[in-house]
Amino acid sequence: MIEQEKQIGYLDSFCADTEVVPQVINRLIFDLEKLGYPEDEIYEIVLSMDESITNAIQETLKKTRDCEEFDTIPKRNITIRYTVDARSFDATIIDHGKGLDIFNIIHSVPNSNSSEYLSQIVRYASESEQQKIRVRINGKEIALKGIGAGLKIILNFMDKVTIDLIDRQKVLATSVSEHTDGTIFNMKRKRRYS
Repeated sequence: MIEQEKQIGYLDSFCADTEVVPQVINRLIFDLEKLGYPEDEIYEIVLSMDESITNAIQETLKKTRDCEEFDTIPKRNITIRYTVDARSFDATIIDHGKGLDIFNIIHSVPNSNSSEYLSQIVRYASESEQQKIRVRINGKEIALKGIGAGLKIILNFMDKVTIDLIDRQKVLATSVSEHTDGTIFNMKRKRRYS
């Protein structure tokens, strides 16, 4: 008889508030410890989740502040989901913020006149990062020429990252809902340490 592998799942939605981060992180640490993950692996996964959740909250709050005319408008929510078992970790964070500054990322190229030209080349053309990340706008995949420090940290600790940017004005009728735009951020990792 084959014993079923234990899998722990988590799913919840929150108001965009930084108080959410320790609540989710403490639960994640508990779940990883319960499945016997070593301390180094827990640290790497937690750091990636902390960065992802914090970014989602910040982007949602920024968009909310940009859109609100009155304080009576409720905060927009973020959704956090993860599953973890003895062999892998998979998480998705959905926010209603503006997402990556795709225009600047796509059009950023190393400046040959800069004293930091060589470091810019390394920063913008890391092949290992490009192989781990997949970015889609309205379902169409695009290539990135550069990424921020937070995403670099996540890519270092995760095996695969997919970012879906949803622009409701181009995909859906504007009458559908104000909550249909945002970012769906997914990250996956196979267990690395015993």
